[in-house]
Amino acid sequence: MNECVTQTANGSDSISLAEASEPSVNKHFSVGAAVGYHDADTDDSADPHVNGYTYSLLVGYDWSRYVAFDAEVTRMNRGSDLDVFGRRLSFGADVVGLSGRIQWPLDDSFTAYLRVGAAALELDDPEVPDGVLDESWVRPMYGGGVRGNYWFAEFVSYGKLDDLYLDQVRAGLILRF
Repeated sequence: MNECVTQTANGSDSISLAEASEPSVNKHFSVGAAVGYHDADTDDSADPHVNGYTYSLLVGYDWSRYVAFDAEVTRMNRGSDLDVFGRRLSFGADVVGLSGRIQWPLDDSFTAYLRVGAAALELDDPEVPDGVLDESWVRPMYGGGVRGNYWFAEFVSYGKLDDLYLDQVRAGLILRF
C-alpha cells in the first residue's frame, strides 16, 4: 500500500492510500506458460518434415534490466509425415532447457532479447528417412524474441540433430513477482 500526501486548495494536507501494484521493473522472478509450433526438417526440401504443437512452462530471474536467466520444460507433440517414396519422418520430444537472455529495453514495458543456453532433449521413438536418430541429446539452444509486462513471443532453435533441424516459435503469458 502506498501513501500519498497532497495539498488541497485551502492549504491543508490530505492523505490518500493507493493500492498500486509494484512496477514490473522491481519484480525479478517470473513464471510463464507458452504454446507454440515446432518444425523438424532436413537440408533436402524433398524429404518429409514434421510440424506440431508445443507446450512450455518457464521459470525466470531478471538479474538486471539487461541480463536474465530461464529454466524451461517443453513438450513437443508427436507428428509424422511421408514423402513420395514412402519414407517416414516421425518426431516428438520432451525438452528441459537452461538459458540466459541478453535484453534491450525498448521502453518501460517492452523488451527485445537474444536467448542462448543448453537443452536436454528426449525424443519419442524417432523415425527418420535415412537411418537412426539417437533418442537423447544435449544441444545448444538459441533464439530471440520480445517481451511485454505480461506476455512474450519468441523463436527458439535447438540446432541440428544429425540431419534434422529442430526449431520452435511460441508465445505465452508471464507473471512477475
